[in-house]
Amino acid sequence: HVSSDLSTPTDLSAAQGTDTADAPAPAPELTGFPTLPADRPARVVLVGAGGMGSWWAREIAASPVAELVGVADLVEGAPQRVIDQAGVPDPSAVATGTDGVDLALELGADLLINPTVPLAHHPVTVKALHAGIPVLGEKPVTETLPEALSLVAHTELTGVPFMVSQSRRFFRQVRQLRSFVAAHGPTVLTSAFFSLFTEMEGYRRTQQHPLLRDMGIHAFDTARYIMDADPVAVTARGAQPEWSVYEHDATVTATFEMSDGSLFVYNGTWNARGLPTYWNSEWRIGAQLGSATWDGKGAPVLGTEDDQATARLQDAVAAEAGEEPDQIAASLIECVSALREGRTPMCEVHENLLSFAMVEAAVASVERGERVEIDELLEQARIEAIAAETDPAARELMQSWSSVREALTA
Repeated sequence: HVSSDLSTPTDLSAAQGTDTADAPAPAPELTGFPTLPADRPARVVLVGAGGMGSWWAREIAASPVAELVGVADLVEGAPQRVIDQAGVPDPSAVATGTDGVDLALELGADLLINPTVPLAHHPVTVKALHAGIPVLGEKPVTETLPEALSLVAHTELTGVPFMVSQSRRFFRQVRQLRSFVAAHGPTVLTSAFFSLFTEMEGYRRTQQHPLLRDMGIHAFDTARYIMDADPVAVTARGAQPEWSVYEHDATVTATFEMSDGSLFVYNGTWNARGLPTYWNSEWRIGAQLGSATWDGKGAPVLGTEDDQATARLQDAVAAEAGEEPDQIAASLIECVSALREGRTPMCEVHENLLSFAMVEAAVASVERGERVEIDELLEQARIEAIAAETDPAARELMQSWSSVREALTA
């Protein structure tokens, strides 16, 4: 699931041909934070020189909106290896270091991109925000829900932008499905089915609930975006077949109750052989005035009870052809464009947190064997976040929230 190299325009909405009538409502403008000049690429420091760091480095090097000026990692030699494979014009001009924030300050970077392991997301992001450096972080936002709420508080305290890269949002097909639902909804039942036999190496072998935590976030965030609805509660179950190499469940089913009264059902497995889906899952959406399917790669199939209307819908889908930026290349464009325009980017931490909460609620439901309400989970996470917070101002801010959900949507 690695994006191909594309010629990326500097404006994402223009690149994707987004109709403003179908676009989300404008996000509130950021206040008190200087915008990024539009006459030069954003100067980017990358922290984390693993597999995702290598992918990010290549996309930054290929992007017309960004320039790779530094790479940091604790492992000796890792930053230089990432630089050497990135395709930058002059590898010797890219600085290296062990601390990404310190390196960004030294180089006068405009943006820190953080594809470190989830355990490092909280400390790296907090340090960057308080240093006045905007952050584009990899999913998940951080390792735990209390830490994620802490990051929301530190973002509010500093006024510095923090966006989480949810790369699936930037597929043309996802945008088309969102537009279809906006015109033919509300939905009543949406499902995503993911099946791929994968025996991954590394930490996922021993990670608790590896499928939910590694793959679930993609489908959950996509569902929220397509449906324009948020989670209320979830009932989830996991399975661990005897042939699985994973110590915990890599097969899960979860049914979410959504804020518009509809249901979203996720079925996912890394344990089934044959007839694999694509990484984006197979989707079916049932709405009041029509239905849609998507195989996760090709064009979506849209339909209503009116044959002529259905034909027009499919013609409109077919008319959207040609390459456009997607996945993390498009995520980078969205982040830089938002910094230039002084607006809140899509997937900013407040908006992203409910997608992460869906993951942790599904995990809790599997472990407890019962239905879990999202707001109860959020409020418990707030109690834990306040108890663990070392910054008095962030602790006081979290205590002041009337509720977590209201703080996220205010």
